[in-house]
Amino acid sequence: MSKPLPSRFNPDLMVRDGTQYEVDLPFERLPRLCELLESTQGRARVTATFSQRKDHIVVSGRLQTDYPLQCQRCLAPMFVSIDERYELVFVKDEATAKALPKEFDPIILDDTGMIHQTDLLEDEMILHVPAIPKHSDFAGCVSGDREFGTPLTDADEAQKPRPFDVLGKLELQ
Repeated sequence: MSKPLPSRFNPDLMVRDGTQYEVDLPFERLPRLCELLESTQGRARVTATFSQRKDHIVVSGRLQTDYPLQCQRCLAPMFVSIDERYELVFVKDEATAKALPKEFDPIILDDTGMIHQTDLLEDEMILHVPAIPKHSDFAGCVSGDREFGTPLTDADEAQKPRPFDVLGKLELQ
Protein backbone atom coordinates (compact mmCIF):
# COMPACT_ATOMS: atom_id res chain seq x y z
CA MET A 1 0.00 0.00 0.00
CA SER A 2 1.26 3.49 -0.76
CA LYS A 3 0.52 6.87 0.77
CA PRO A 4 0.69 10.33 -0.76
CA LEU A 5 4.07 12.00 -0.22
CA PRO A 6 3.70 15.06 2.02
CA SER A 7 4.58 18.38 0.38
CA ARG A 8 7.21 19.07 3.08
CA PHE A 9 8.70 16.34 5.25
CA ASN A 10 11.50 15.17 7.52
CA PRO A 11 13.30 12.12 6.02
CA ASP A 12 14.12 10.79 9.52
CA LEU A 13 10.42 10.35 10.21
CA MET A 14 9.72 8.86 6.80
CA VAL A 15 12.31 6.10 7.32
CA ARG A 16 10.61 4.93 10.51
CA ASP A 17 7.32 4.37 8.73
CA GLY A 18 8.71 2.08 5.98
CA THR A 19 5.81 2.94 3.68
CA GLN A 20 6.02 3.47 -0.05
CA TYR A 21 4.91 6.97 -1.02
CA GLU A 22 3.51 8.33 -4.27
CA VAL A 23 3.14 11.80 -5.68
CA ASP A 24 1.41 13.01 -8.82
CA LEU A 25 3.39 16.16 -9.55
CA PRO A 26 2.12 18.71 -12.14
CA PHE A 27 4.85 20.28 -14.29
CA GLU A 28 3.63 23.80 -13.49
CA ARG A 29 4.91 23.36 -9.90
CA LEU A 30 8.45 22.84 -11.26
CA PRO A 31 9.53 26.18 -12.78
CA ARG A 32 13.09 25.17 -13.76
CA LEU A 33 11.80 22.03 -15.50
CA CYS A 34 9.14 24.05 -17.35
CA GLU A 35 11.87 26.15 -18.98
CA LEU A 36 13.03 23.00 -20.82
CA LEU A 37 9.62 21.76 -21.90
CA GLU A 38 7.46 22.69 -24.88
CA SER A 39 4.37 22.92 -22.64
CA THR A 40 3.70 23.09 -18.92
CA GLN A 41 0.72 20.79 -19.32
CA GLY A 42 1.47 17.37 -17.92
CA ARG A 43 2.45 15.59 -14.77
CA ALA A 44 4.92 13.12 -13.41
CA ARG A 45 4.12 10.12 -11.27
CA VAL A 46 6.83 9.45 -8.70
CA THR A 47 7.15 6.70 -6.11
CA ALA A 48 9.48 6.96 -3.12
CA THR A 49 10.66 4.52 -0.46
CA PHE A 50 12.84 5.70 2.41
CA SER A 51 15.47 3.46 4.03
CA GLN A 52 18.48 3.64 6.34
CA ARG A 53 21.90 2.60 5.01
CA LYS A 54 24.78 2.82 7.45
CA ASP A 55 24.83 6.49 8.48
CA HIS A 56 22.62 7.79 5.69
CA ILE A 57 18.94 8.02 4.90
CA VAL A 58 18.24 7.04 1.30
CA VAL A 59 15.18 7.62 -0.87
CA SER A 60 14.73 5.39 -3.88
CA GLY A 61 11.90 5.04 -6.31
CA ARG A 62 10.67 5.41 -9.84
CA LEU A 63 9.94 8.44 -12.01
CA GLN A 64 7.35 8.05 -14.79
CA THR A 65 6.26 10.82 -17.13
CA ASP A 66 5.87 11.96 -20.73
CA TYR A 67 7.80 15.15 -21.43
CA PRO A 68 6.31 17.49 -24.07
CA LEU A 69 9.35 18.57 -26.10
CA GLN A 70 10.23 19.92 -29.54
CA CYS A 71 11.98 17.56 -31.97
CA GLN A 72 15.29 19.12 -32.98
CA ARG A 73 15.14 17.51 -36.45
CA CYS A 74 11.72 18.65 -37.64
CA LEU A 75 10.81 21.21 -34.91
CA ALA A 76 7.43 19.51 -34.37
CA PRO A 77 6.02 18.88 -30.90
CA MET A 78 6.59 15.38 -29.53
CA PHE A 79 6.50 13.40 -26.30
CA VAL A 80 9.41 11.55 -24.70
CA SER A 81 8.39 8.82 -22.26
CA ILE A 82 10.53 8.49 -19.15
CA ASP A 83 10.41 5.52 -16.79
CA GLU A 84 13.56 5.65 -14.67
CA ARG A 85 14.69 4.58 -11.22
CA TYR A 86 16.45 7.01 -8.90
CA GLU A 87 18.27 6.84 -5.57
CA LEU A 88 19.29 9.86 -3.49
CA VAL A 89 21.08 10.26 -0.15
CA PHE A 90 20.00 12.99 2.29
CA VAL A 91 22.78 15.13 3.79
CA LYS A 92 22.76 18.13 6.13
CA ASP A 93 25.21 20.39 4.28
CA GLU A 94 27.39 20.76 1.22
CA ALA A 95 30.56 19.64 3.03
CA THR A 96 28.91 16.31 3.88
CA ALA A 97 27.74 15.98 0.26
CA LYS A 98 31.31 16.44 -1.03
CA ALA A 99 32.60 13.83 1.43
CA LEU A 100 30.24 11.13 0.11
CA PRO A 101 31.61 8.47 -2.25
CA LYS A 102 30.98 9.24 -5.93
CA GLU A 103 28.33 6.52 -6.32
CA PHE A 104 25.94 8.45 -4.03
CA ASP A 105 23.77 11.29 -5.31
CA PRO A 106 23.31 13.72 -2.40
CA ILE A 107 20.31 15.93 -1.69
CA ILE A 108 20.81 18.70 0.88
CA LEU A 109 18.18 19.28 3.57
CA ASP A 110 17.23 22.76 4.79
CA ASP A 111 18.29 24.19 8.17
CA THR A 112 15.43 22.46 9.99
CA GLY A 113 16.26 19.00 8.53
CA MET A 114 13.27 19.02 6.21
CA ILE A 115 12.77 19.10 2.45
CA HIS A 116 9.97 20.08 0.10
CA GLN A 117 8.91 17.42 -2.43
CA THR A 118 9.62 19.73 -5.39
CA ASP A 119 13.16 20.38 -4.09
CA LEU A 120 13.64 16.63 -3.84
CA LEU A 121 12.33 15.74 -7.29
CA GLU A 122 12.88 18.69 -9.66
CA ASP A 123 16.62 18.17 -10.16
CA GLU A 124 16.12 14.46 -10.76
CA MET A 125 13.43 15.20 -13.34
CA ILE A 126 15.64 17.75 -15.11
CA LEU A 127 18.42 15.16 -15.40
CA HIS A 128 16.11 12.91 -17.42
CA VAL A 129 15.18 15.53 -20.04
CA PRO A 130 17.05 14.59 -23.23
CA ALA A 131 19.71 17.12 -24.26
CA ILE A 132 18.70 16.85 -27.93
CA PRO A 133 15.13 15.58 -28.17
CA LYS A 134 14.27 13.97 -31.49
CA HIS A 135 11.97 11.32 -32.83
CA SER A 136 13.45 7.86 -32.37
CA ASP A 137 13.32 7.24 -36.10
CA PHE A 138 13.60 9.68 -38.96
CA ALA A 139 10.23 8.53 -40.31
CA GLY A 140 8.59 9.94 -37.17
CA CYS A 141 9.61 13.44 -38.14
CA VAL A 142 7.07 15.59 -39.94
CA SER A 143 7.71 15.46 -43.64
CA GLY A 144 8.31 18.70 -45.42
CA ASP A 145 10.77 20.50 -47.62
CA ARG A 146 14.23 19.53 -46.52
CA GLU A 147 16.02 21.44 -49.30
CA PHE A 148 16.40 25.15 -49.54
CA GLY A 149 16.34 26.89 -52.91
CA THR A 150 16.45 25.14 -56.27
CA PRO A 151 19.10 22.60 -57.22
CA LEU A 152 21.74 23.78 -59.71
CA THR A 153 21.77 22.40 -63.25
CA ASP A 154 25.00 21.45 -65.07
CA ALA A 155 24.90 24.74 -67.02
CA ASP A 156 24.56 26.72 -63.78
CA GLU A 157 27.41 24.75 -62.27
CA ALA A 158 29.70 25.60 -65.23
CA GLN A 159 28.95 29.35 -64.97
CA LYS A 160 29.50 29.47 -61.22
CA PRO A 161 32.65 31.44 -60.37
CA ARG A 162 35.56 29.46 -58.97
CA PRO A 163 37.31 31.34 -56.16
CA PHE A 164 40.75 29.81 -56.75
CA ASP A 165 40.84 30.63 -60.49
CA VAL A 166 42.44 33.94 -59.48
CA LEU A 167 45.53 32.09 -58.29
CA GLY A 168 46.18 30.80 -61.81
CA LYS A 169 46.39 34.35 -63.13
CA LEU A 170 49.06 35.45 -60.66
CA GLU A 171 52.55 35.78 -62.01
CA LEU A 172 55.38 34.34 -59.99
CA GLN A 173 58.27 36.68 -59.53
